[in-house]
Amino acid sequence: MTFEILGNVSNISRPLGQDLRGKTALVTGATRGIGRAIAFHLASRGASILGTFSSPESAHRLDELNRTVLDLYRGLEGHAPKIVGVAANVLSLDSPRLIKEALIGHFEGKVNIVINNAAYDPMRAMGKLDDDYVQKVLMGNTHALVMLMDALYANNIIQPNSRIINISSESGRRIPFPEMYLVGATKATMEALTRSWADILGTNSMTMGTTVNALLVGATATDTLLREAPTSFRQKATDARQSGSNLIDGVALPEDIANVAGLLVSERANWVTGSVVCANGGKFKIL
Repeated sequence: MTFEILGNVSNISRPLGQDLRGKTALVTGATRGIGRAIAFHLASRGASILGTFSSPESAHRLDELNRTVLDLYRGLEGHAPKIVGVAANVLSLDSPRLIKEALIGHFEGKVNIVINNAAYDPMRAMGKLDDDYVQKVLMGNTHALVMLMDALYANNIIQPNSRIINISSESGRRIPFPEMYLVGATKATMEALTRSWADILGTNSMTMGTTVNALLVGATATDTLLREAPTSFRQKATDARQSGSNLIDGVALPEDIANVAGLLVSERANWVTGSVVCANGGKFKIL
């Protein structure tokens, strides 16, 4: 098979090049939006997937992803990659342990790709905060991320030459609307952690050669944007979904983000680390 990137899941009728066969990818928040698109993209290239979701009620979405991957490989030589799900809410202190145990139980305690995508993202403007909300934002977007990475590192689960991608946001640099300001601040923290982890994991003897990058995402037609954004953004996202195109005023489809993530997990991306890579169609530029 030859390597190919296609823009929309609905257009993929066969697996892509199998350059990730034999690798295991952890994708947090794998049942919706960007996480699902990335999980499908990686599986289409042969990677087995441990996908997390927020609650047991969402397990059926991971089952649907598994069936889609099985259909993709049906009738072709070679087996479809393994897809396993685990309920691991970012607001639960138990989630890092549950993910670690799932990787040990299903994938021999080894991971080659980590996509830190899951987040707590309800949004509130300044002047409308309370202690419970602030604690949940910090827990879901910073505490959970730090403790998951620490658990993977401490248990030697991250393999040498691994690829780690932290899904960041334009809101860490500028806020497109005021309600994003606190969630955006946690994305800025994520980018700082990205630089530190790149230094630590890239030089440690157990994880030598591992790259860590942040993928800065702009407006994307996901459930979160449709739920939380102002009306003008929601309409653009709806238009992009209905048209199946990212040419509608710069709103991406989840598959657009998955394709850029796919570039960063490739073997040829070994010289890109500690960086913030834009996946926003040029709407916001880091120079």
